[in-house]
Amino acid sequence: MRNEVQTTTSPVSTNPIRGKVNWPMWVIIFGFWTFFSFLYANQIYFEMLHNPNMHHSWWRIVFWQLLVWYLWGFLSPLILSLGRRFPLEGAARLRGLLVHVVACAILSALHVACATALRMIIRPFDVWSDPNPFLIQYQAELRNFFLFDVLVYWAVFGVGYAFDYRERYRERESQASQLKAQLAQAQLESLKMQLHPHFLFNTLHTIAGLVRGNEKQSAVNMISGLSDLLRRALESADEQEVTVKDEVKFIDLYLDIQKVRFSDRLTARMEIDPETLNAFVPNLILQPLVENAIRHGIAHKNSPGLLVVKSFRRNGHLHITVSDDGPGLSSDWTAKNHGGIGLVNTSERLKHLYGSNHRFNLSNSETGGTIASIVIPFRSAR
Repeated sequence: MRNEVQTTTSPVSTNPIRGKVNWPMWVIIFGFWTFFSFLYANQIYFEMLHNPNMHHSWWRIVFWQLLVWYLWGFLSPLILSLGRRFPLEGAARLRGLLVHVVACAILSALHVACATALRMIIRPFDVWSDPNPFLIQYQAELRNFFLFDVLVYWAVFGVGYAFDYRERYRERESQASQLKAQLAQAQLESLKMQLHPHFLFNTLHTIAGLVRGNEKQSAVNMISGLSDLLRRALESADEQEVTVKDEVKFIDLYLDIQKVRFSDRLTARMEIDPETLNAFVPNLILQPLVENAIRHGIAHKNSPGLLVVKSFRRNGHLHITVSDDGPGLSSDWTAKNHGGIGLVNTSERLKHLYGSNHRFNLSNSETGGTIASIVIPFRSAR
């Protein structure tokens, strides 16, 4: 299974109100207008019921109020467009504020004029309606409702700004997450690619030693094994994680090469719990550990050495150990001062892939030799 992180990037909008349709925003705004229209209309209707001479039509009052408040629905795109073009952010915020003050005054006056005309046409109060000409009624309505309409203008702008701010925050958060994942992927690729030449150069060095010692057949066998090893490494080059089964197959090929070098001095034993065969592990995670055990453990023994690779599941985690029966670590050994590229890369890759949800430790075994242990979350391919 490939563990690839594919990201797409897009420029972050600097406008406070974007041009795309934000349906939740529209539902909330029109829902509020509808609710307020019915609330205000019912208040007017029931207040007039206290006067026995004023029996007005409820539906006419509601219809009038709906039209009055839905006028803001037609003005809202203009308000949002102005907010998009003249944001109250950055160096141009003073210019934007001036534009919105002027626009607010004009649109509020326009809304009062339309509302006055609607009241004169619909006549919600029937015979009690004001008989004065439009201009006189408009002046009266302007005094009563202009400031209220100013508040409505800023409410529309504010709601649109709040919705867009949330969208921009989520977009920036998503982009930050994508960039973080992209960076982690690049770092993982860099770390993994360092392992290929690392064991390749070591193997070629061993082959050169066999050639100089005139051990032609051993050199040929090692070159053949190296060819199979590199083919398998290239086949999984794009994969950050593979199954334990695939990783063990790769290690078997690697050990075949090392057995040519050490002959009967190297014995390898695989103790792989069948339950863990389909569990995911980082690609090439075992090779540097096995190489370290051979190079610093088995190679320093005059007698045959034993290398054991073990895996098992416990408490929802995959445990992997690579142990040898060599001389063990010196008393002053530290990973920072003595760890080679293989161990450093292993530690860094585990940090990138699993964060704090992993353990990696190299220590002396109680029975002698060195043991490298890895604990990561258990995830199975099936």
